[in-house]
Amino acid sequence: MDFINLYAIVAYVAGPIARFADRLREDLVPGTGHHSHITVLPPRPLSSTIPDATEFATRLVSQFDPVEVRLGEIQVFEKTQVIYLSVAGGITELTTMHDVLNTGILWQPEPYRYVPHITLGQLLPPDTFQRSWELARQRWSDFSPSPPFRIETLTFVQQRADGMWHDLAELALGRVPTVG
Repeated sequence: MDFINLYAIVAYVAGPIARFADRLREDLVPGTGHHSHITVLPPRPLSSTIPDATEFATRLVSQFDPVEVRLGEIQVFEKTQVIYLSVAGGITELTTMHDVLNTGILWQPEPYRYVPHITLGQLLPPDTFQRSWELARQRWSDFSPSPPFRIETLTFVQQRADGMWHDLAELALGRVPTVG
């Protein structure tokens, strides 16, 4: 596997929400193969070693309690024409995590304001964009209301040369309880 110097921190989504989002994403952009997630720290190059960045991120993430997330509506980032599922509950916590993680050896200027979300479609052909957006809204309407879900771990990932992402480390939110 060939890797490039691009890293991110994500919260994978599981259960019915993941199945819904993965299926819709595949219908909108066949062959993407990405697992549904909320990006907490957008992709960036590292100027440190992977172990140093992992240790730094682990220390920061452990300060946060697990987060309950509720999803909102299907929306679009107008500048980039990305169709996404918005976050309606847990925004403050996820934004604070982003702001804390985007410091020290992980700091990078962000090209866009951080907005927690689940990407459903990007790089869509202009002639199919409107139809894709309507399909996403209809499917979400049929699926809703979605249950809230809890984020207890984040995952530090690295991009491969083929565009896919490889999990490097799981980062636990909150203090790990002692047993015994």
